[in-house]
Amino acid sequence: MRQPSPLPDHLAGRSFTLHEQVHAGVPAARAWRSDLRVASRGVRVPWGAPQPLPHTCALLATLSPGLVCCLATAALLWGCPLPLALQNELKIHLAKIGGGARPVRKGVSGHRLALRSQDVGELDGVPVTCPARTWLDLAAVLDLEDLVAAADYFICSQSRSFGPKKDALCSLGDLLERVHSTPGARGIRKARQALELCRVGADSAPETRLRLAIGRLGLPEPALRYVVQDATGWELAWPDVAFPDFKVAVNYDGRHHLEERQRESDIRRDESIVAIGWASVTVTAGHVRQWGFDGCAHRVLDSLARAGWRIEG
Repeated sequence: MRQPSPLPDHLAGRSFTLHEQVHAGVPAARAWRSDLRVASRGVRVPWGAPQPLPHTCALLATLSPGLVCCLATAALLWGCPLPLALQNELKIHLAKIGGGARPVRKGVSGHRLALRSQDVGELDGVPVTCPARTWLDLAAVLDLEDLVAAADYFICSQSRSFGPKKDALCSLGDLLERVHSTPGARGIRKARQALELCRVGADSAPETRLRLAIGRLGLPEPALRYVVQDATGWELAWPDVAFPDFKVAVNYDGRHHLEERQRESDIRRDESIVAIGWASVTVTAGHVRQWGFDGCAHRVLDSLARAGWRIEG
């Protein structure tokens, strides 16, 4: 069997539209050779070549004016943590700016959304719903805890003496405005519940889940972005959540904490705050697999009880 002719360098190894093919001077019949598959109407993708999500979204958006990425696709483009089922979803979620019929084509999940001009933006050249609108639309497909984790992600800001500064993608006020201005949105009641539970300062979805589990036990509201300092004002630690009144610091240590250099830093961190009378509780992914977040929250309860906290009444 004769091998397909090579594609131009700027088309090889990536998806492309038939318009791009024609513009590159490639014969129309080349689009039907065995090394390419029809991903969607007017789109060809090389077999076995993973395609970056932003590239796929940008390509599909060019096929019809006024298309915008939304829901899970928009969330992934913004970097928002999602359940694995949505992370691995193959379809691209698109809506038409200005309403009208939902987009219908292979590889696309089309939606009818009443989008205002302030609901739509651009991210690296890809039209996408803004963070606040993306979060509101997720209320229709996420459970409550995942929705709180998404809100925490979008509103998180950090300014520490170490590491890069982290700016929020939107504010809590932006989320509130979307909820108040879109009372008929799907999942609106869940969105209102999530707004009561979200907090500025959570760095990851596991941190959010641990904080919510702590809340279910009726423990005191923990502080986020709290700095543990020694008597001279020297910064010793930035725990994920802290109970300053009881001198208890809690950290969720993800995968990067398994690296030797990070482990040594964590040990120094814990030893330094223990030396000034603080207790340190570390929760890992292994702990969560064994006990769940609710079980891990009981470790926090035990530490608080040893520090003098008592259930009122």
